Amino acid sequence: MALDPSKIIRALVDGRGRQARGGQDEATEVPGPAAEPAPSSAGPAEPAGHAEPARPAEPAGPAEPEAGPAEPDVSDAERVLGSGVFDVEWYEAQAGTTFPDPARAVEHYLARGRRAGWSPHPLFVPARFRTHRWEREETDPLITYLDGVEDAWRSVTSPLFDPAGLDGPSDAGRSPLVAFLEENGPDVALPLAPESGWLRAGLTLTDVREALRAELREAGEPATTSWQDQPPADTVPGLVTVVVVDCGSTSDVTSTLRAIDGAARPEDAPQGQPVDAVLLVPGERRRAVVGLTLARLARCAVRVLPVPADRGTSSVVDEAAHGARGEHVLLMSSRQGFREGALADWPAALAESGAAVVHPLVLGGTLLVRDAGVVYPPHGKDPVPFLKGVHPDSVPWPRPWFAVPGAPVPLLARTESVRAVRGPSRPRALWADVDLSQRLAAHEERPVVVVRDLVVTRSAGGAFDDTTEPEQDLSAFRATWREVPPGSADLFGTFGLAPVFQGLTALSAPDKAKSWTRALWLSAPEPSAPEPSAPGAPGRAEVREAPPALRWAIKTAMPAADRARQWGDFHFAHSLADALRGLGQRVVVDYGPNDARETSYRDDVVLMLRGLRPARVPAHVTSAVWVISHPEDVTARELATYDLRYAASLTWPRDVSARWGLPVRPLLQCTDPSRFYVDDETVDEVVGKAVLVGNSRNQARPVAVQSVRSGTPVAVYGAHWEKFLPPEVIAGTYVPNEIVRRYYRSAAWALNDHWPDMRDLGFVANRVFDILASGGRLLTDDVHGLAELFRPVLPERGLATFTTPEELHALLAEGSDAWYDEAALRTLSEHVRTEHSFAARAAVLLEDVLAQRAGTVAGT
Repeated sequence: MALDPSKIIRALVDGRGRQARGGQDEATEVPGPAAEPAPSSAGPAEPAGHAEPARPAEPAGPAEPEAGPAEPDVSDAERVLGSGVFDVEWYEAQAGTTFPDPARAVEHYLARGRRAGWSPHPLFVPARFRTHRWEREETDPLITYLDGVEDAWRSVTSPLFDPAGLDGPSDAGRSPLVAFLEENGPDVALPLAPESGWLRAGLTLTDVREALRAELREAGEPATTSWQDQPPADTVPGLVTVVVVDCGSTSDVTSTLRAIDGAARPEDAPQGQPVDAVLLVPGERRRAVVGLTLARLARCAVRVLPVPADRGTSSVVDEAAHGARGEHVLLMSSRQGFREGALADWPAALAESGAAVVHPLVLGGTLLVRDAGVVYPPHGKDPVPFLKGVHPDSVPWPRPWFAVPGAPVPLLARTESVRAVRGPSRPRALWADVDLSQRLAAHEERPVVVVRDLVVTRSAGGAFDDTTEPEQDLSAFRATWREVPPGSADLFGTFGLAPVFQGLTALSAPDKAKSWTRALWLSAPEPSAPEPSAPGAPGRAEVREAPPALRWAIKTAMPAADRARQWGDFHFAHSLADALRGLGQRVVVDYGPNDARETSYRDDVVLMLRGLRPARVPAHVTSAVWVISHPEDVTARELATYDLRYAASLTWPRDVSARWGLPVRPLLQCTDPSRFYVDDETVDEVVGKAVLVGNSRNQARPVAVQSVRSGTPVAVYGAHWEKFLPPEVIAGTYVPNEIVRRYYRSAAWALNDHWPDMRDLGFVANRVFDILASGGRLLTDDVHGLAELFRPVLPERGLATFTTPEELHALLAEGSDAWYDEAALRTLSEHVRTEHSFAARAAVLLEDVLAQRAGTVAGT
């Protein structure tokens, strides 16, 4: 319907006048949902290395504020209504109100709804458009979009709208969303966002409107019969019903359904695992109306069950199992995401293990173990998350599974068994999942098993972690499990542990969950080894001791998230860890948030890869720092914290050692020969081009910009290049580290540059080593000491380096054949892979650490 702007303004002014005279509010309460707060998001400083796109933010928004801000500018209201990006019915469903005309609805949105994070239109969800905390912003997100601020028109604005999916050129005078709505009717297929593969293809706005109305009808229709009066649903062999116990918001719904779809249909198995879903919605259903509307458009069948305040979550789980069509039920939280293993692997593991319940390894928000099932103290009755807080790489996991006394969600079990164990006298919420797993094990007389190769992540909170009536749930759990399931002591022996349990019993402090029983996962004492005999002693065999297997923690500044793979430090740290393991060491790589994890008492050595930020150092360890980037941020006080100090430069260590009186040893960056070698599998798209693999660092990196200006064919792979380079040059956002050697090898030139401070202070980037190890034709800015590193095997003209844009242009025009022949490339590759490998660097580190621990390092 076309809207007359003059009538809009008049309606807005008249509405204010009535309210100012104390007239009744024009909004009338109706049933409907609202959205939740959008999580704040702060990306990391631009990483070096191979880039991939970050995960999109989920649609969300905070609850409606009690008092609105100052009245909106009339011009904003006019623009919103005139844009066509406001759907009154859609907005009313979130607000829980009806409005006498569109103008009043827009006024409500601008004054209150936009701060609550509500969506004005199915194709515009504020938290999906930008991850700002809009309730704290003075600027309206829709106005921001209409203004085209900071490339806003390129943004995905909803799970249902990605402008990159539109056909034809964009209209320079209108945003893609406005143009789409003006030019197309409601039955035109929507350009879905990349993360919306869980939705059916070919969806239209008509489909969305019908789904919204169906959701509102169902939400307003009370159940007429009890589920217990209905026969249980017939199950379908091979089908898995996923029951999600806590979908209280739009982001809970959409993130969970996307995760389920991704696990059910992994890229390497397009047929996937047949699946349907049941979503349990606590609290007001209208808070999740946007997500529940989209759920009706999912590829898999979705059923919604409310969790009334007078019923516990466990009771509604019974109802979900009663109506489940799957042969198996997977009970999970919306706070969980699948990290390793496909959904089809879960029922396969259940069958192969002969277990009653399958549980994965669960990692927390910082990728430390959240639980590997639960165990019980020798004389305790409270379940304790097994190995909570331990780094997963530090554990010698039994494969393919191991039995535990019980487990929290996620749990996969046979549907018939879940139906069979329901009954009274159970926890309503708290520990109800652990209770269920143990009931299932007792019912089937089979174990609960943890499958190490199934890994999920879980953020804090969840339906079974908290309750308003903890004492009632804890009493019910204790009454049922006066004798706890066996197996804890055997598990400690299997893992070589002598845990120390601390804290209070939950029943003695029901309102203080942080004080409940927890464990220090100490290693059991190892048997003493026989003393070595003197060499050549008669009648006795000579014993040669290997280096002791120390526990190393490699500390980094990386975020504990999948986007860490964008960081060069990620691959550097893990390659170094592999090299140290090859020398018999036990190694974990810690993300930035874990630099002071509670289980640091297990570490013998801390090695800080100093990049963006320093780390805290435990008092009991041998400590070492390796400065690999950003040396200008390093201070004498920081270096003095460590026992051993290294830097990836030939000159900086000498200078700071003299200036600060602290010995710093040169230890250059290096390459991983298992990944970087001469691989002649050609990448056709970069043949004849200068290639750069790396992010923009949010700046116009000269090697990229000047190469393009020279007229040379260029291919750039990385993130955040759009405002610095023409689109035809940006070949992609990510090259897997496992195959990037082929790009370096296939290109006419493999480009590299350094941060200015690193270049000036002689820090040679590891990309230099990777390119040369791959047989690539290196073209880089000059760094002091670079030629000396490879002098024994340099080509006749040396390495192709530049110091000015003019020199770069000249090298590109001359061509790489003038600098490198095939024999020189292979000689360089062999030299770098031998002399500058992670194995070579690891040997130095281990030798120095052993000497330091023996007290024989000179100058210490």
